[in-house]
Amino acid sequence: MSGYIIYHYNIIDEKRIDQLGPLSLPIVEKYSGKLVVGSGVRVLEGSPYTNMVIYKFKSIESAKVFYESKEAQELSKLRNEITEGIVVFVPEYGAEQ
Repeated sequence: MSGYIIYHYNIIDEKRIDQLGPLSLPIVEKYSGKLVVGSGVRVLEGSPYTNMVIYKFKSIESAKVFYESKEAQELSKLRNEITEGIVVFVPEYGAEQ
């Protein structure tokens, strides 16, 4: 079953935000992932984060392997300089965690 990595965040460095997409996508694709949502969001309730990126992976394991990879961890350092927010792992509905 599929696994998802969700980044929900606010941009704190507008000048550098455009660096993340071109650096992220090749790494995601290397681990059999694909971008399924990448957009600003309209918050209806709760969290004030205004942007979201969701990557879908072919399996729960490949999502975890991606996130724990050296490349993704290096990218996390840059992302944390440019954004503030949360990152969550979500298995496909009905999948065991």
